[in-house]
Amino acid sequence: MKDYISGIISILASFQLLFVAVFLFSNKKGNRSNNRLLGLIFLLFSLSLGDFAVRISGIQLKYQAIHLIDDGFFLLYGPLLFYYVRRVVYVDLRWRVKDLLHLIPYLLYCVYLLYSLVVLDQEEQQEITQRIETVSLPAWIYLVGISVYIYTITYLWLAYRTVNTYRSIIKNKFSSLDKINLEWLRFIIHSFTAITIIAMIHNVIPVLGNFIFLYATLILLLIFTFFFINRVLVKALNQPEIFAGIELREAKEKYTGSNLSEGEIGEHHKALLSLIERDKMYLNADLTMQDLSEKMQLPTKVISQVINQQSGKSFFDFINTYRCEEAKKLMLSSDPGVTILEILYESGFNSKSSFNKEFKKLTGITPTEYRKSL
Repeated sequence: MKDYISGIISILASFQLLFVAVFLFSNKKGNRSNNRLLGLIFLLFSLSLGDFAVRISGIQLKYQAIHLIDDGFFLLYGPLLFYYVRRVVYVDLRWRVKDLLHLIPYLLYCVYLLYSLVVLDQEEQQEITQRIETVSLPAWIYLVGISVYIYTITYLWLAYRTVNTYRSIIKNKFSSLDKINLEWLRFIIHSFTAITIIAMIHNVIPVLGNFIFLYATLILLLIFTFFFINRVLVKALNQPEIFAGIELREAKEKYTGSNLSEGEIGEHHKALLSLIERDKMYLNADLTMQDLSEKMQLPTKVISQVINQQSGKSFFDFINTYRCEEAKKLMLSSDPGVTILEILYESGFNSKSSFNKEFKKLTGITPTEYRKSL
C-alpha cells in the first residue's frame, strides 16, 4: 500500500536524524567517543526511517533483500544505548572484549542477511518481500519479531536502571542536582522505549487483520518519532556537559568493609548536626559531600554512612530538609513584599523547580500555598 504522506514525513525525520548524527560525530565538546556512539545510534535510526519511507512509498529496488539490512538494527539499538548510558554514567568504564558478546544476535542476523543477498536470486528476494507486505509469513517469524522487540526493551530497562543507580549515588554527593541533569538521558530512554512498543504493536496488527488500527499506529509512530527528533534538535544539542560521572566501584555496596561502631556513628552524627546548624552550610547552593568531608576531616564514605543510617536520608534529601525549614522561617518572618524567588535563593536553593519539588515533598503543599496559609 502506497502512502506518500507518511513517506514524506519519514524522509524529513530521516534527514533530521542524519543531521543530528553528523553534529554528534563532528562535535568537539564533551566526551567525543560518547558523542560518536550516540551519533551512531541516530545514524542507524536515520537509515531505518529512510528505508521505511522507500517501502511505504512503493519505490521498487533492484535488490529487494536490501530492505532487510535495517531490520537488524533493532538488535543493535538496545545494546548500543545501554553501553552509551554506562559510558556516560561511569567515568572509569573501559571497553572489554567480552562486550562484543552483546552483538552476537546482530552478527547471526548478518549471516542470514548475507545468505539472502548472495544465495537467493532476485525472484526469491522479491517473493520474500511480497510475503512480508501481504502478511503471509509463517506465524513463528512474527513470534521471532516480537522477541526482538522484547530484547530491545530489556536493554532499555537495564539502561534505565543504570540511570537510577547513578541518581541514588549522586544524591549522596551533591545537595543540588540542577547542574547534574538526568532528564536528557531519561528522555532518550523513554522515547526509544515508546517507539519500540509502538513499532511492536504496529508489526503485530497485520496478523490480526485490523488495517485501520495499523494505519493509526503508523501515524502515531511517525508523529512521536518526529516529536522526539525535533526535541533533540531544539533542546538537547544546546545542553552542556550534564553528567558528573561516578566510578564503577561506587555502584557496589555502599559500606562494605566499614568498621564504624554504633557509638562512633552517633558521635559523628552529633558533630555533623552541630556543624550544619552552627555554620548554616546548607545555605551554600553548591554544597557537596566533599565540602563536609574537608570541614569534618572525615572520609566522604563515613559521612555518607552517618547520614544514611542516622537520618534514613540521602545527602541530597538531608541538606534540602534544612533548606526547606529555613524557607519556612523566612516566609514566617519576612516582609510580605519579599518574593518566593528571593526566599528560595536565601534558603540555599538555586532553582524554582527544585525548590517547589522539595518543599512539596516535605510539607505536602507548594511554597505559595504554605505562605498563604500563614
